[in-house]
Amino acid sequence: MKAPLKMKGKASLREVTEVQRNAPIKAPVKPRVRRRTQAERTALSDARMFDAAMQLIVEQGTHATTLKAVGERAGYSRGLASSRFGSKDALFGQLVLHFNTSWTRELANKVGKRSGVQACLAALSAVEDFLSSHSRYMQAMYILWFESISTDNDVRAHLAAYHKIYRADVAHWVEEGIASGEIDADVDAECYAFGFCSFIFGTIYQWLVAPNNADLPKQFEGFRRVTSKTFGID
Repeated sequence: MKAPLKMKGKASLREVTEVQRNAPIKAPVKPRVRRRTQAERTALSDARMFDAAMQLIVEQGTHATTLKAVGERAGYSRGLASSRFGSKDALFGQLVLHFNTSWTRELANKVGKRSGVQACLAALSAVEDFLSSHSRYMQAMYILWFESISTDNDVRAHLAAYHKIYRADVAHWVEEGIASGEIDADVDAECYAFGFCSFIFGTIYQWLVAPNNADLPKQFEGFRRVTSKTFGID
């Protein structure tokens, strides 16, 4: 059974971006046919079970999603998910970590070397694009996150830690913009960061509840205008 991952050591978006920026470019290696190692087989089965869990969460919610059903949907034995994760809460906790690792790397790629205003706008566009291209993925994760609020478990603890990181990243970009003179010095970086995250989570919540009533492009464009006005950009 995997032990629940600790929150200590979660990387911020800035840290991931810096690592990717400084990583040496490796020459492509011609693939060769070989047997997968045990670690690779474990990683593959984990990925399939994560995908199966997300499908089931979207279809029937977290409460009706069982470890048995996850194992079967992934194409494995009934007991593999239970043996691998130990409990449903542990599986969901691992799923949150898996999603946030993938999402942070995606966001880092979109933001790149940008700072200040451009970093904030790039992050906003990245969320919008991810909602469009990975809508089922986002549905599953936000259902899991919102349903976790009523209980004191690993998912809630991980989510709280990531929220703190998200706000810190946005606040840092705003502070960069103030320092460079492109953002009005009267802007409260922490308040803007809180509003930025509130917009994203609140918008996605409304999209989950009534997708046909949520015009996402319109809302994101509106928030971009609000951001420009808040920052004092003509």
